[in-house]
Formats: sequence, C-alpha cells, structure tokens
Amino acid sequence: MNSRKQLAQHPCGWALAIALLLIAACASPCAHGAAFAKGADVSWLSQLQTLGYSYVSNGTTMNALQILKKDGVNTIRLRTFVNPTISSTSLGVGDCNQAGTIAEAKLAASMGFQIDIDFHYSDTWADPSHQTIPAAWAGETYTQLETSVYYYTYDFMVALKDAGVTPTWVEVGNEINSGLLWPTGSYTNFAQLTGLVNEGYYAVKNVSPSTQVVVHLATLSNLNDFEWFFDNFKANGGLWDVIGASYYDGPGTLSSITYNMKTLTARYDKPILICEIGHASSDLSGSETDLSTAVAAAQAVPNGMGEGVIWWEPEAPDNATTSYYSMGAVSVYSGKELQFTKTMNSY
Repeated sequence: MNSRKQLAQHPCGWALAIALLLIAACASPCAHGAAFAKGADVSWLSQLQTLGYSYVSNGTTMNALQILKKDGVNTIRLRTFVNPTISSTSLGVGDCNQAGTIAEAKLAASMGFQIDIDFHYSDTWADPSHQTIPAAWAGETYTQLETSVYYYTYDFMVALKDAGVTPTWVEVGNEINSGLLWPTGSYTNFAQLTGLVNEGYYAVKNVSPSTQVVVHLATLSNLNDFEWFFDNFKANGGLWDVIGASYYDGPGTLSSITYNMKTLTARYDKPILICEIGHASSDLSGSETDLSTAVAAAQAVPNGMGEGVIWWEPEAPDNATTSYYSMGAVSVYSGKELQFTKTMNSY
C-alpha cells in the first residue's frame, strides 16, 4: 500500500497531508492541549470486575476509575489485541479485543480522562521478546501486512470516534525495540519495520489528526538502545509525534532517567511519555518514591517536553488471578474488595 496515496484519496485530500506534516514537525507537547499525564493502565479492570473484584475508598465501595480520579489520575491507558483469547475464568491478556477496549475507553472518556490506546499488533502480549503476527494475518507478505496494519488501525480509530472517544495518544506497537510483526518487521529489516509503523501512523491521523502517535520502547534506562532505534527509524523515514518509554528500574534513579529523557527530547525534538512504570507492591515506600521521582523527572524535561507517567495496572491484586503480578497498587480490604495504596497519591 502507498500510504501517501491513501492520504491523497482521503476526503480532506492534500490539506490533511500538509496538516500531518506540520503536526509531525511540531515538538511542543502543548500543541495538542494535553495535560501532563498522571496515568494508570487499567486494561485488566473489566475482567477483574467480572471475576467479582470491587474497590473501596474510605470504607465505601466505588467505581475504581472514580477512586483513581479522586487520587489525581487524569489519564487512562488501555491495550488492545487483534483477536485475543478471552476467558471468563482467568485474566490472560484481559478483555482487550476491540469491543472490550472501546467500551472501557468510552467509560473513561465520559469521566473526563485523557485516553492512551496501546496497539499490540498481535493476538497476545507483544514486547521485546514476543511480536507474533496475528493468526488472521499469518502468511501475508510485507505489502499485505502494510494493508492489514493500516485498515485494522483505521477501522479501530473510526470505531473509537463513533463511540465519542478521541484518544490523546495512540501507541503504534508495544515495546518495539526489536520490531513488530516478526519476522517481517524485525529490527533486522528497519525499512520494513518503519513502513509498518508508518501505516499505523497514517491510519491514526486520517481519522484523528490531533491524536499524538507514540513509538514505544522498553527500558528507558538504556539510552544507547533508544538512540540506536530512533536513529535508524528516523533515517528510514519514520513518522512519530512522541517518544514512548517503559521504566521498571525502580526508585533511586532520578538523575539517570532525567538525563536520558532530556537527551532524547533534545536529540529528536520530540516530547517523551513514560507509558509504563511499576514497582513491587510489597515495597510500598519504594513504589511511592518510584512514581514520585518519575513524575519529577518528566516534569524536569525542558520546555514541557515530558508528557507524563502511566502506572501499569495499579488495580491488579498480587494473587493467582493475575498470575501473581507484583506491581499493582492495591491491598485487600476484605475478600475480593480492594483498596488502592498510597502509591497513586504520588501524583
């Protein structure tokens, strides 16, 4: 597929193409009017509720999103998969097909949250160790995969728009240090990696020009990895608005992550968003420090180029339900009633 041809054929024609070039060139995070993201990825929330979990604040049962908003959260991040396996008895990837993700995004948007949609272009978890092509796209050539990425992303964005949701951010791929849609989009073929990401970029912008497209990598502490990736991405004509980063290195590293974020925003003239952060829930003091220092680091990036911080799955209990995911921000109030810890007050 020729993405530029898609833009030219869009009802807005070349006016939209010019607008997109201006958006891509504009580094100021204030250009799209977003508030500094004090965020929570709650992609497991609807499944947890289906499994009987509820949330309590000061002894009163409340909607988890209401509690998070009261604690200062203003942004909700939601992942989504192409055709995930969803179970009524276990979490797995969560209730994160298109319908489930959009339902949760619609609810969060109606409550005034900014929305970040995280596309895993897979049927299951995508990260630096796993970037499996969805079963429905198996055997497709590079050109066919371009088409699949474009129309899947485009149709999803249209469905969001029809639901009244305009995401502030969209992540085209999740932690794509080693590429996406392996082997076609592997980092060993950066031209194809870039082409696939660009299809997602164009699809997002064709529906929602104001939405900021994030290219998201893991391990913010590894500055060399970020520079190597984005140097190659840029050299191959990559299009993106915001640098996305995961940060799981724990408290006590304020100076290094501040340095890395300042270096990256200056090198690429793009703002940066910490899309994921987490720390052991068993270390409450450490979790509070981790989040507060990350917020301080993002806010210290010059010219408002630090766009915010998003805690990954604060609503998730550390038990068999979540396969003992240990970086939530809740404790047991009673039975399946959960209460958020002081970690989220760090916002």
